[in-house]
Amino acid sequence: MGCSHATSFCIVGQFRGYELKGHKIRYIHLCQLEAEYRLKLGSEARDDLLRAALAGDLQIGDWVEVSGLQEDSSKGGRKRKAHRLCRCAPPASPPPEPTTALAAAAPRAGDNRGKMKVLVCQKSSCCKRGGKAVMQQLQQLVCDRHLSDQVTIKGTGCMGKCSKGPVIVIDKTHYRQVRPRLLPSLIAQHIDNS
Repeated sequence: MGCSHATSFCIVGQFRGYELKGHKIRYIHLCQLEAEYRLKLGSEARDDLLRAALAGDLQIGDWVEVSGLQEDSSKGGRKRKAHRLCRCAPPASPPPEPTTALAAAAPRAGDNRGKMKVLVCQKSSCCKRGGKAVMQQLQQLVCDRHLSDQVTIKGTGCMGKCSKGPVIVIDKTHYRQVRPRLLPSLIAQHIDNS
């Protein structure tokens, strides 16, 4: 049985819509660079969203700040529950130049290297073994390290290695039984070898 650890999160992104379950709003969709988020709403955030929507203050494409708690389980999953939601101004300037070793290894503008392609199996067998968590962690990693102009991520159908999932392919190299914690080193390895 996996244990979990709760930490706070704050995401600034563009509002893309929400999902209803019955007559209640349950999830909000945000877009941040090339990452997409589907966040479960707690009652406080649901009230904030309803107030903003009813007042006409919130339209698709508006920038919002969502904060709450996330639980990372030892099995690689991540659950986020939003507690506060408010409109905010769009970021005034591009993000600062990355300083991490992984980002420093990324190709700069003008390099002749092509985009690194990462395929992540999203069929049921791989997803049951953590494929969704791998996809989310990979998207977050690319977003956090400002690598969206160097890395393309794509969910795929079955790759034929169901019992060895989750399966990912990075520039034609297959990896099996991938765990989210391994992704930074795998991506760095491929960027260094480009």
